[in-house]
Formats: sequence, structure tokens, C-alpha cells
Amino acid sequence: MNNSSIKELLPVKDSFNRRIDYLRISITDKCNLKCVYCVSSKELKYFNNAEIMTDEEIVRFVRIAHKHGLRKVRITGGEPLLRKNIISLISSIKEIGINNLSLTTNGIMLAELAGDLKKAGLDRVNISLDTMNAGRYKEITKKGDINRVWESIKAAERVGLSPVKINMVPIRGINDDEILSFASLTFKKDYHIRFIEFMPVTSNGMWRREKCVSSKEIMGIISRLGGLESFKFRGEGPSRNYRIKGAVGVIGIISPISDHFCKSCNRLRLTSNGKIRPCLFSKDEVDIKTPMRNGADDEDIERLFLYTISIKPERHKLDENIAVADHIKNMSKIGG
Repeated sequence: MNNSSIKELLPVKDSFNRRIDYLRISITDKCNLKCVYCVSSKELKYFNNAEIMTDEEIVRFVRIAHKHGLRKVRITGGEPLLRKNIISLISSIKEIGINNLSLTTNGIMLAELAGDLKKAGLDRVNISLDTMNAGRYKEITKKGDINRVWESIKAAERVGLSPVKINMVPIRGINDDEILSFASLTFKKDYHIRFIEFMPVTSNGMWRREKCVSSKEIMGIISRLGGLESFKFRGEGPSRNYRIKGAVGVIGIISPISDHFCKSCNRLRLTSNGKIRPCLFSKDEVDIKTPMRNGADDEDIERLFLYTISIKPERHKLDENIAVADHIKNMSKIGG
């Protein structure tokens, strides 16, 4: 590789000296569940097919961003496995040279697709699971079958989509009594159990600060199982990671409310309708789909990508004013 190629692959830095090398791509706003902490109380209006970015548009944007050091991509939704041609889309993104390609799913459809996803180049999955009680699972998701999720977890392990990460959102009075049970899974399995603070990202009136179980509380509960040792991965992410003494798996704590991780934030988001967001809680968006469809060349799209990085805010202000998230009505419209 010549020097110009090496230079080309260095991640771009934003105004606060953070290397931006991670892109979360929402490929659909549709979901086959209606989790209480995610959806609006009103009838959802989905984007129509013409509003959603095509496979070719997504791949084109990833290719352009990869020229500037993009190395990590996470596919999200809605539920991304609802997207037709998901296998070929994964394959096309991987072929660009993305060496860290993952997907977040609710696990309802993963068991049947896990093998093909792995063969296509997917490295890892995050599976959302907020309870291990079948009845409670139906209440939280409105209609989900928890047995299918466990089948998907086993399938992901079997085909090597590992380590399997399980995302749990503890909500006081709903499932916070299961924090210990989830943490205990790490004693026998190399699962990465990630506890995510409940965020104000729905218009259904459910979010209240007192329902948010803070990272400090979560750590206090988990510490009853044994001493916690800090556990570091290569690279930085939103999760603060620990291992319980004697466990094989990892505990991750993601605390956007009580202890934000903005100082090391390295990501942008691409919504399913073609807008780049420099921050989940920012009202700023940069449209790339319309220019693409109006004939913009790669240099035009590249300029929009670099501009989005330049306007990335230093941090969100959720800890000071929860109202900054009032414009987020449904996470499925932005990407999980």
C-alpha cells in the first residue's frame, strides 16, 4: 500500500479531536415488536418504500466514508432482519473493507438467518432482551415469543457471531428485579451483557427520570455477585466493561443519562431515509439521499460526510435538560 492510500484510510477528526470511524446505519424503520420503551402510543407511520435508502445508495455511502477511515459499521433498525436482501447487503458492505461489521436485532428472526449472515461477512450481533420471563416478555414487546430469542442466541453462538452481546434496558418497576439474573449469565457463558440506562426517546409518556436505573445503582446490584474487575477492549465505545470475579463473560454499562460518554464518541448515524446525524440527540441532520438521487457525484457526497463530522457537537445535554430529547418521538425512525 502506498503512502497516499495509508493517508486516505486515517479516520477524520471532528472539532473536538475525536476520530470518527464508526457508522450506525438504520436500514428500516419497521419492526415486528412494539417494545414499551421504544414506540409511540400513537399509531406508527412508517416511511414508504421510496423514502428508504436503497442497497446501492447505502453501499455507495459506506464506500465513500471508508475512504476517510470508516472501519466499523453497525446495522440497525427498526428490526434490520425485516429488510429484503439483508444477506447481500451485508456481503456488499463487508467487501468494501469494513473489518468490524455488526448488527443489532430483537432476535425474533435471527435463528434462521444466522448462518447465512456469518457467511456474508457479519462479525457479531447484539440481541435486545429485557427480561427472561416469558409472560413479562410479551408484556414488554406486546407480542414477542421469548423462545425464538433464545433459539437465536444459541444459533449465533453456534455459527460464530460472537461474542454474543445481549442488551438489557432496566426500567424501575418493570424489569429492574432481573439485573442480577442477567449478570449471572456471564458465569457460565461468554456473553457480553450490556445494561443500558433508560433514555427519554419515546412520546408515549412512559419515560420519567425516576424510572431510570442509574449506572451506579446497576453496579451496586451486580457487585453482590462478587468483585468487579475493569475489562478493556481494543478501541473505545460507549460501554464501560467489567468482569465479575470467576465469570467468563463480560458486563457492560452504558450510561447516557447519569455519566455520558461523549468525550470518546466516534460515531455518526445514517437514518433509513437517508439523513446523517452527528449525534442521536442532535436536531441537526444532513440529507445525502436527495443529492444522490439528483445526480450528485462522489465528491459532493464526500463533502456532506465531512461537513457532518465538522458539526458534531461536543456532547449532548441530557444530564442538564431532558427536554433536549423532545424531538425524538420514536427510536425506530432514527436507528437503535
